[in-house]
Amino acid sequence: MSSIYINSFSGEMPRVDARHLPNEAAQIAKGCHFYQGNLSPLKLPKLTGDHVSSNTKTLFKYLNQHWFTWDKHVDAINSPVANDPWQRVYFTGDGYPKVTNNGVFSGANMPAVAFRLGVQAPEVPIIGVVTEDATDEVDPNDDESRYYTHTFVTEQGEEGPPGEASSKIEILYPDEVGTLVTLALSPPNVNASNITHRRIYRTATGGGIADYLLVAEVPISDSTFVDNVTGDRLGAPLETYDYEMPDQNMVGLTAMANGIFAGFMGNTVCFSNAYLPYAWPSDYQMTTEHDIVAIVAMGNSLAVLTEGYPWIFSGVTPESMTGQKLESNQACVSARSAVIVNGTLIYASPDGLVALTGSGAVPLTANGITREQWQTYQPETIEAYFQEGRYLVFYGTLLDSAFIFDPTSADFRHFDVTANCGFNSLIDDALYLCQNGIISRWEDAEGSMQYIWRSKEYRAPDMSYSCARVTGKAVELSGIKIFADNNEILHLLPGDIPNYAFRLPSIRGDRWEFELYGSGEVHSVSIAVSMQEIR
Repeated sequence: MSSIYINSFSGEMPRVDARHLPNEAAQIAKGCHFYQGNLSPLKLPKLTGDHVSSNTKTLFKYLNQHWFTWDKHVDAINSPVANDPWQRVYFTGDGYPKVTNNGVFSGANMPAVAFRLGVQAPEVPIIGVVTEDATDEVDPNDDESRYYTHTFVTEQGEEGPPGEASSKIEILYPDEVGTLVTLALSPPNVNASNITHRRIYRTATGGGIADYLLVAEVPISDSTFVDNVTGDRLGAPLETYDYEMPDQNMVGLTAMANGIFAGFMGNTVCFSNAYLPYAWPSDYQMTTEHDIVAIVAMGNSLAVLTEGYPWIFSGVTPESMTGQKLESNQACVSARSAVIVNGTLIYASPDGLVALTGSGAVPLTANGITREQWQTYQPETIEAYFQEGRYLVFYGTLLDSAFIFDPTSADFRHFDVTANCGFNSLIDDALYLCQNGIISRWEDAEGSMQYIWRSKEYRAPDMSYSCARVTGKAVELSGIKIFADNNEILHLLPGDIPNYAFRLPSIRGDRWEFELYGSGEVHSVSIAVSMQEIR
């Protein structure tokens, strides 16, 4: 080897011995990025001036102006309804599934108030007493056998499933002015869903088909209702027979295409009615072989990551969903590691990072890191975010270690920033981080981190390099160390690197390396035996 020349830089590949690294790869890459192939420092996060609770573990930006926070891992989703006047947010992970809206979310720690997601069925059937005052002779052909049922309705107009039907009520003079049915109504045993009204239905027969038709909507506080509505004035039919509440243990709330929400508990995947995120029919539940760790929407498909095989569920409507087990033994070890980057789902497995496609789970880091090396990153603790086409990770019990993985170059670079949690905002294309209640915006400050980048090990038996050169922008902000056989033979501090080739001590060695540090942008490094080679 007559000279060493690098004009493109990349990150670490821990699996590869320092001797066999690609020319542009690093033994150490910390606090740096490689836009356009150059070595540059990462910018520091910029403080936003916003403060939240110091024990925040989930961050969510509401209406792009209010911070919602939780002290546990929560999945929050905006309303799928276009121009929702209530601007609702649905979330799981904080007890039973919940919903909040713009009428109640405010407070010191937002959301201050939330209601249970879904609407329960009435527990007590309607009781009816008939009053008839008619002068016409009784015509047995006019008799009507009637049943009543009722549903609960929230302030937002969300209607739940019907309760048990009433006992049969016989009416001799239907549609007569003097015919009344007085209904006794019971309040809900528990009202955690903000129920404000009740809809009353009764059976009606037409064309040989019996159905429940709307009689009236009344305030939930009413304990009685007098039904004197004639058959020709009944309203719309009951349509909420299967509008069940989501299971109280459901977590992992995710928004799919076509207004469908999904969640899970144990090894069961649940789907809501389209654009009705409070209605979760049990007929729309499907199971996987292993317990589920995380679910991620991918268009009309739902990636289901489990403690065993991953699954893909697909369908344009909740009733048409079908599941496919992918024959890839790549379990997910951290729910918060599952992130879409450049259209690909990346998650942490016991062996490394995995990319999930429709055909299977593809290892991303197999060539760059061993299983043993990967375990030092404590993959079960990983919380990841997407950032400009890269996969940004915090890990460790205190989330006090971090790295960036670039799916394109399949390399790692580390940095010293700690975060309790974060939030990717699509509206302003920013990653927000929260540390001890202080919120910052990733890589948005004027100042930059101090990087360290150490080259591969170059084998040059009994070589004596005589000169070197570093080119770039603001190179004076960087320093360089040059090593021969692990001994430092030259150290130029920041400000000492000239903008021309410089001499090296007359030393021979078999193994050569160099290390750059500081905050300048470096375009190339040349180490040669003569000035002619440098030129």
